[in-house]
Amino acid sequence: MIKLTIFQAFINSFSNIFEIIIIYRLMISSPVGKSILHDILWSLIIISIPLITIGSINLVFLVIYLFLFDQIRSNKNKVMDSILAMFTAVIMSSLFDLVDHYTHTLLLQKKSDLSLWGWLIPLNDFLTTLLIGILVVKIIRPRISWLMTSLSRPTWLWRITAILFMLYIWLTAIMEKNGIANRYASMLLIVYFIIIIVSAIGFIDFMRTSKRAQQQQQIIDKYQAQITNANQMNQQYNEIRRERHDLRNMLLSIQGYIRDHKDKEAEKLLSTFLQNDTTEKHYDEVDLALDKIKISGLHNLIKEKAYKIVEKGIPFSFEVNAEIDKLPGSEIKTARIIGILMDNAIEATFKQTKPYIQFALLKHSPKVYELVIANSIEQKLNINTALKFEHSTKEGHQGIGLSNVTQLVENDDHYSFSAEVKDKVVMMTCFIQRK
Repeated sequence: MIKLTIFQAFINSFSNIFEIIIIYRLMISSPVGKSILHDILWSLIIISIPLITIGSINLVFLVIYLFLFDQIRSNKNKVMDSILAMFTAVIMSSLFDLVDHYTHTLLLQKKSDLSLWGWLIPLNDFLTTLLIGILVVKIIRPRISWLMTSLSRPTWLWRITAILFMLYIWLTAIMEKNGIANRYASMLLIVYFIIIIVSAIGFIDFMRTSKRAQQQQQIIDKYQAQITNANQMNQQYNEIRRERHDLRNMLLSIQGYIRDHKDKEAEKLLSTFLQNDTTEKHYDEVDLALDKIKISGLHNLIKEKAYKIVEKGIPFSFEVNAEIDKLPGSEIKTARIIGILMDNAIEATFKQTKPYIQFALLKHSPKVYELVIANSIEQKLNINTALKFEHSTKEGHQGIGLSNVTQLVENDDHYSFSAEVKDKVVMMTCFIQRK
């Protein structure tokens, strides 16, 4: 057992706790100067707790203090910092025990005036801390920074470290309480030495393994990204080849018509090709506009009618101002109304020289929605006559369609239908509202 004066023992215990905190601050790259007063105060509090008769219990209170300090700081690396706190406490405590033992054995055992020579123990502990601090700043801290970036929440590593920390405290406390530490000092020092070596090797191996795993994952991700890019490039290349092949065939066909002096056929083929080239873009416009309609049945119905408009080459405009996942009234009745009105618009514009169709489904509030379908007309249309039952015209049969809509919404408070003609455009509006 190392015998020191009361004041020397107090200073040694205080300096050991404070030096462990300093090494921890260096490990996590925390500014030492800003928290030095708190650290000094809590180091004094920890060693002054009267209930602590076993020195190793000080480490438990030390780790708790560091954890609470991180909580107050709102540190984003709380788990990793807690691991480093326990790791630092065990390693530094074991080092201090080794240094104190050999300082006593080699320098103090034969000295009688411990009031003077006893200061070698806290001095050697300080020199040990200084050496470890240099190693931490120069070698360990850069790797710790990398580890914190790679492992944001290493919960499993925290559990292992916590178990080893509590096991260390438990074994040390038993040996101190039963006096085993004095009788088997050499064996205990060997245990401390093994703890330091195993912990250091394990920590270094863990960092190397983590870094290697991260590098392998980066290689895999890079390789997968290259494969994805290669597939995309291959698809684009095949698409270009197909377009080039189609273009070549089209040019050959036009060349044949020109040689045969069939200018109209050549012009018609060319216009058809140009129209097909823009059709795909129109499909995308329809999909983008209708994507906000989340009611599966209505979405598919409107999409089918819209695709028919694109196929017939009719200029159009589609608008849905907000996501719609539910409409008031009957979904079947709403689908019938939309289907009739869109069919009427398609049939009415099919043979027009300048056709146009507009579709809009507008959400004014969760209870009020507005459906607008408009189409161009070339001949005069009496809308009041068209709304009468079984009225028909030879082109489009609009009267029958509109009269059916009138019958569907009649006596149903969920629907309000109206139609008007203005500037060669017939506009049909249906408000769908909750009662």
